[in-house]
Amino acid sequence: MATPLWWEELVGISQALADADRAAVERWRGPVVDTAEEDEDDVPPLTVRLGTLGAVFGEQSAEFAPEQSRRVLRLLERILAEGGDEDGTAVATGFFEAVLNAWDEGFDLRSVWTDVGPQSRAHCRAWNDFTGVRTPRWMR
Repeated sequence: MATPLWWEELVGISQALADADRAAVERWRGPVVDTAEEDEDDVPPLTVRLGTLGAVFGEQSAEFAPEQSRRVLRLLERILAEGGDEDGTAVATGFFEAVLNAWDEGFDLRSVWTDVGPQSRAHCRAWNDFTGVRTPRWMR
């Protein structure tokens, strides 16, 4: 699967994101025997990669400066609002569902909620409804 053009911008926001993505791709590819024949498109599916980044965003939130968090969330909102269906679905079901999972595990989602865009918020609330999670007042 080809990596979308916006991917480098996303992982370039934070070393934690870049490191997590690099490790996920290395695990996916397995041991490299001959780097001369490395296939740049041999990467995990986009939803899986975004799920990894969403988990890192939640689990390592203390490592993200407020501006980095804003940049991540704004970029992903732009993709949800203006990107193609495949990219938007991957952002929603990969990144934001992983972030909601991290919230269930103790991530302070409320601390970044003001930076979450309207499309992203709508997906988070819909996911809560779908999974039977009570949406707190601050999410509405």
